[in-house]
Amino acid sequence: MHYIVMDLEWNQPTSFNTPVFRQIGDSLLFEVIQIGAVKLDERFSLLEEVSIPIRPTHYTNIHPRVRRMTHLGQEQLCDAPTFVEAMEQFTRWCGEDFVFLTWGGDDVSVLKQNIDFFIKESELPRMYDVQRYYAEAFELGIRQKSLKGAMEHLEIATDENRDFHNAVHDAHYTALVLQKLPNPEGVLKHVQTPRKLSHNPRRTRLRITHTVASVAEGLNGADVRTPECPTCKQRTQLVTEITPQAQGKYVALSKCPQHGQLFIRLRFTLLPDGQRGMQLSVTPANAQNRAYVHTKVLQHQYKQKRGVPFDPEDIGRTSESNMPFEDM
Repeated sequence: MHYIVMDLEWNQPTSFNTPVFRQIGDSLLFEVIQIGAVKLDERFSLLEEVSIPIRPTHYTNIHPRVRRMTHLGQEQLCDAPTFVEAMEQFTRWCGEDFVFLTWGGDDVSVLKQNIDFFIKESELPRMYDVQRYYAEAFELGIRQKSLKGAMEHLEIATDENRDFHNAVHDAHYTALVLQKLPNPEGVLKHVQTPRKLSHNPRRTRLRITHTVASVAEGLNGADVRTPECPTCKQRTQLVTEITPQAQGKYVALSKCPQHGQLFIRLRFTLLPDGQRGMQLSVTPANAQNRAYVHTKVLQHQYKQKRGVPFDPEDIGRTSESNMPFEDM
């Protein structure tokens, strides 16, 4: 039996008001534009890899963020096979006896939606989650590191010729992580089940106030460094550092000359296109808020003195995905 580590890249509507999205709606929320995979033998040694670009037939304008992250545009995909043709090619490459492995559950759900839309009656083969097995192996609970974070944790060097957000490169890196795990065959305990994707504009508006390319960009933005007082709308000055509260969450205090101290809360989430969604909240600070922030500042300073590593870009995911699933 072979283990096939698979990764996908996909496009999305440039606007949910486009005629195409209004026509097909949630039946195709994301359109796959690249399949990448690495084939491993029973001892988890790398045998070969494949990269198949796919020409989109519905969302033909590549979303700017997707182009920026994947470096794929119309010019790279105009002569590529369609999704049906690409899946036929990929199926031949996979062979007969294999299981699929992915990093997280997003790819499985996007693949299932594309198969249902384009092929109709095809079933997914067995699929398993390397990310969940990694979290179990290192007792992370529901916290789930990014692929990059897992590589750094396991001291796996990146290849200068292999950028992230390229399907075959991410599949290759996932295979390297799997090889480092104790008893890699344990990944077969973590079965993947696709979930239904659904656009929910209300959820997006409530959860995200800014979209940024990285956590560092968000933390250094003017809206965070000089937050606006919610009462007088004047810019205020921070009186504490922006301090980690938990994975992807930060707190701070600022001071308005007219209205006193303010409680700053930040939350970052990983969006399907690789961007970071940022939720910024600024409210009047009470005694409990002030005490809480000062406690977090002391805790963070103590961890820094002990040399506890902290990567702001490793947002991490809880068991609740940031993909727009119908049951969220």
